[in-house]
Amino acid sequence: MQTSVSQIVNLLGGKKAIKREVTNSLDWVVVATDGLPIIVLRNLQDKLNFSNKEISLFIDISESTFQRRVNANAKLTKDESEKVIHLSTVIAKGLEVFENTTDFKYWLATKNIALGGKTPIQLLSFSFGREQIFDVLGRIEHGIYS
Repeated sequence: MQTSVSQIVNLLGGKKAIKREVTNSLDWVVVATDGLPIIVLRNLQDKLNFSNKEISLFIDISESTFQRRVNANAKLTKDESEKVIHLSTVIAKGLEVFENTTDFKYWLATKNIALGGKTPIQLLSFSFGREQIFDVLGRIEHGIYS
């Protein structure tokens, strides 16, 4: 099953948080170019109870920069927005596969042979790592041991 755009939009806080209509994958290009509001990253952080350190690491900014942007209600850059969209796609897939936050969060923190013995959370800050996690989640979804 393909992770839907609407699942990702909901995970980020909906149209109100994104401040733009997103109906298909190409709409994300416009959203990323304009820059996502920092609130969508906070919504993602709150959904999985990520620490400031973790969420900052996932999009490659310092904790202080993250907090400063939250306080200023600032926008993310194009690159940061793209990382948030990609990260949220993986998280939406994980929540879809595991059907609840607790099980998915446990899986993220568990070493995985299919990921070279690393925990999925260790790989979330890398584009290639997110792709590998997404692939493993797809295999789990289809009953292929991972």
